[in-house]
Amino acid sequence: RGSRRVGGHRRPMILKDEAIALRLHPYANTSRIVIWLSRTHGKLATLAKGSQRDRSPFLGQADLFYTCEILFYARETRHLHILKDCAPRDIRPAFRADWKACAAASYAAGLLDRAMPFGPAPAGLYELLAATLEQLAVRTPGPAFIPRFELRVLHELGLAPRWDVCSRCRADLNGAAPARLDAAHGALQCESCAAGRGRPVSPAGRQAIRGMLSGQLLPSLPERVFREVRDLMGGLLEHHADLDGRSREVAFRILAAG
Repeated sequence: RGSRRVGGHRRPMILKDEAIALRLHPYANTSRIVIWLSRTHGKLATLAKGSQRDRSPFLGQADLFYTCEILFYARETRHLHILKDCAPRDIRPAFRADWKACAAASYAAGLLDRAMPFGPAPAGLYELLAATLEQLAVRTPGPAFIPRFELRVLHELGLAPRWDVCSRCRADLNGAAPARLDAAHGALQCESCAAGRGRPVSPAGRQAIRGMLSGQLLPSLPERVFREVRDLMGGLLEHHADLDGRSREVAFRILAAG
């Protein structure tokens, strides 16, 4: 519970968690709201009161992509909790020097912010974001980072279909059998069950997706297959995760730049 009753009134409880900052924005003249993905409590928002004052203890303690240990007063009836203390554990300074890695991290954090409601989240999402930021901090990504990350997010959220079997008749789709994606329902179907509806998914595209999910280090994909996987992830995210198409396109351009 987020509070306890004392003398007939609910008193907010102080909770502790490890969290990664997804987004920050100003509140009034001297405060900020920080949106976090936390290990235990999922996505949450905290108000850092007075954090923009010169002598605030919050100065320099939270920024985008920081992993922090936070203490906050939990409010049961509101999504905006009150930040009591914040101590950075990993500030990832590499993002200040590698603009491509910073752009990829920005897209990853923004996608999770848009795709997730406030409250509990699948446990794997926090680990996915933490591992992704660690990888980006040591290796400059290319355009393939985006659909690979999107696929794993969709999988963790339970929004990705099985890529090896028809969702209706359970026919095996590991081979060369044609298949189509019903993005609105997150379902992959054989050609017979799809009856011409949905986006075609080639055997090469399905193989590439299965390899991404298994964590394989795939060789460079042919341009046709890359575009197919990119469009498949985009279609799923448009239906299920409030995709910001403009931000996605900008991220692709930055990561493809020489």
